Amino acid sequence: MSETSSPSSSLDFETVIVGAGVSGLGAGIELRKNGLDSFVLLESQDDLGGTWRDNTYPGVAVDIPSISYCFSFEMDREWSRTYAPGREIHEYLRHCATKYGIDDHILYGCDVRRTEFDETSASWTTHLGDGSSLRSRYVIGATGILSQPKRPDIDGLDAFQGKMMHTADWDHDYALGGKRVAIIGTGASAVQVVPTIAPEVASLEVYQRTPIWIGSKPDFPVEASQRRGFWYTPLGLRIWRFWTEFGFEIGTYLVVNYRKRGRLVKMVEAAQEKYIRKSVADSTLHGKLIPKYGLGCKRPAFSNEYLQSFNRDNVELVTESIDRITERGILTKDGRLHELDLIILGTGFKTLEKGNAPSFEVVGAGGVELGEYWHQNRYQAFNGVSVPGFPNYFMTSSPYSGGFNWFTMLDAHLKYIMRCMMEANRRGANRIEVKREEHDRYFRFMLERAEGTVFKDPACVAANSYYIDRHGDASLALPKTPWWRWFRLRFSPLSVFRFQ
Repeated sequence: MSETSSPSSSLDFETVIVGAGVSGLGAGIELRKNGLDSFVLLESQDDLGGTWRDNTYPGVAVDIPSISYCFSFEMDREWSRTYAPGREIHEYLRHCATKYGIDDHILYGCDVRRTEFDETSASWTTHLGDGSSLRSRYVIGATGILSQPKRPDIDGLDAFQGKMMHTADWDHDYALGGKRVAIIGTGASAVQVVPTIAPEVASLEVYQRTPIWIGSKPDFPVEASQRRGFWYTPLGLRIWRFWTEFGFEIGTYLVVNYRKRGRLVKMVEAAQEKYIRKSVADSTLHGKLIPKYGLGCKRPAFSNEYLQSFNRDNVELVTESIDRITERGILTKDGRLHELDLIILGTGFKTLEKGNAPSFEVVGAGGVELGEYWHQNRYQAFNGVSVPGFPNYFMTSSPYSGGFNWFTMLDAHLKYIMRCMMEANRRGANRIEVKREEHDRYFRFMLERAEGTVFKDPACVAANSYYIDRHGDASLALPKTPWWRWFRLRFSPLSVFRFQ
């Protein structure tokens, strides 16, 4: 343990990280790289991995190329496909935890209930479900936004006498063969589940409230012989990743400049509409499967099999609204009872909602609780990592920070957090807090920029997008490009923070 990282005698650790998923592991690795070895990761479950530990449904895989969906310092991985299956991502995270010495810093079975800031000592006390607590100088919230499955608000949900499960809690002991199955939702999870289980079940009904933009997916196996080529050398991997990220930049640019570059967006929409029509033989389904909202209102999906599943005799698209769930199945508004053996809830996760982000109570200076503050005063954070009134508390993701690639966001945020902590060490400070005036100026900028994005377009109202919060703000996504964030967080002055 380095001298700069040794906790004071009254602290258990210098830093407490809540969560051992992608974000928590990344935070631990960055702390170690900077010689800040006094830290612990508190994980409520008995294994690391977060989203990739919990989501094991059939067909689960990344929806962006694996070359980008990984840490930039650990790209040399033998993925089986260009879009890796979820199992391989989980194995990759275990590999990183071991290689970078994070395993010994993780405490499993630690259910964090509350963390509270003490003004006198400028420290946090983190309370666990078993009644114990830990004191630290800093807390890094790394629980992500896709950790709590969302159940749909449908009457009679608990009345069903058959089998029901959420995609994030898949029961692999349940045999699908010959079953009458329904899946509620057509988001990213459903797009992967539907084509995977369709050949196995007797019938599959896909309940769609709003359609999703679907594009073709350049997914193919990676053979061992290919890994000996230029693209799998250190230089080749970096070039490959650069061009992948450049594609995300273009996509983000179009979304955040939707009203200025509407013609370009329409061209992309036309291409995807053509793909939908080409993929589905029944022309009566085209109008139901083609979204009426702008591209980007909801996260688009990529699949070479989802749309084609509707060409199967045993797959039915149901767009009639659900009236209620009965003991025997789903009753739709047209009076039809759909008798079922299994109902799959592909209804996603809670995102920026009270009780989820953060998923534990964070009580800052003056007794203000962060979740309640956001709930009442709009979701907001400075540079995606900090909120005034919450000294020494950092977030790996926050309002106005999301984008196409979680790892791109995470890399920028973690390096910014490290800049702050290292500067505090340099100054001998034990308290870091963003200045209120700087935060408020940044928040106004985010609100102004968000107005030009696709998320604020009237057409997005019909999308039921999780990008829009209870205040009507498009607070999930960063209304700028990832490279803008990278340059800002790497080179902007730290004078926006108060070091004491």
